[in-house]
Amino acid sequence: MEFRVSALDDVHDHSLAVSGWEQVYHQITPGRFESTLVQASDDNFQFFRESTNRRIAQAGVSPEGFSSIAVPLYGLSTGTFQGQHIAGFPLMLLGPGEEFHLHTPESMHYIGVSLPSGLMEQLVSDTVDESAVSKLTQSVLQVPESAAAVLQLHLVPFLDAMQATEDRLSSVESDRRFQHEVMSVLLALVEAATGNSRDLTHATYSDIVRRCERFLHEYAEEPVTVLDLCAMLRCSRRTLQTSFQRVANVTPVEYLRSYRLNAVRRLLRSSNAAELLIGDAAARWGFTHLSYFAREYRDLFGELPSQTPRKS
Repeated sequence: MEFRVSALDDVHDHSLAVSGWEQVYHQITPGRFESTLVQASDDNFQFFRESTNRRIAQAGVSPEGFSSIAVPLYGLSTGTFQGQHIAGFPLMLLGPGEEFHLHTPESMHYIGVSLPSGLMEQLVSDTVDESAVSKLTQSVLQVPESAAAVLQLHLVPFLDAMQATEDRLSSVESDRRFQHEVMSVLLALVEAATGNSRDLTHATYSDIVRRCERFLHEYAEEPVTVLDLCAMLRCSRRTLQTSFQRVANVTPVEYLRSYRLNAVRRLLRSSNAAELLIGDAAARWGFTHLSYFAREYRDLFGELPSQTPRKS
């Protein structure tokens, strides 16, 4: 997947730099224009992260065949999208080939994702609710500020780390993890904005955790993501998060990582070095980057994999 970062000082250059979009940007307020544009895309996924420092009027047409969702990473003071006033954390939605108009505040920092419309609808149906699919035709869905906290607490640090990484999206695995991480957060915001969240019983939360464990064991060698689990269980990221917090007092990501690391440790302790190399044991549980695996292993167990006692 192609990953590009651009720093721009002209509003016209910025509008032309956004791949796949037919649009024109107009600078409204005076002063030197400065912006940053981050893009990641393949045939079925388009991601952008934009920051601008001047009030902008945007107009254009969304990509054909794709449904698009955008959300500010920081709460808006005011703005207008498709003729509707926006503030706080609005989800801004566009259908395929839809004409749009957006008037931003003086400073705006937001992300957007475009997926094939059928895929977008399927993900919303699987991880939120079938009834939420019909709400994708609305131009604006308002996210409660409490639910939007995931943007600053989780997504922004994740995107910042990805942007700072030299090799960035250099493999099929890293591409997939990036797409799933971004989409799982956006789908959680759709759930919060459409009011489809449910408070389940503790037994149900426990069952969700057990089913995740079975799925993880069945697909041990695959890099299972939170979005994989949401789609398999037909539940939202929020429900998955609550399940692991209520049952194990950790996040799903922390639980999945520790589950896989414990499985590798059992393999190492039950085999000798001649039978099973450390790298092969790690690969059996989806760890393909040995340096990352060794760091995570040491953080959890207080020792490197090479220091773990092996079978004599």
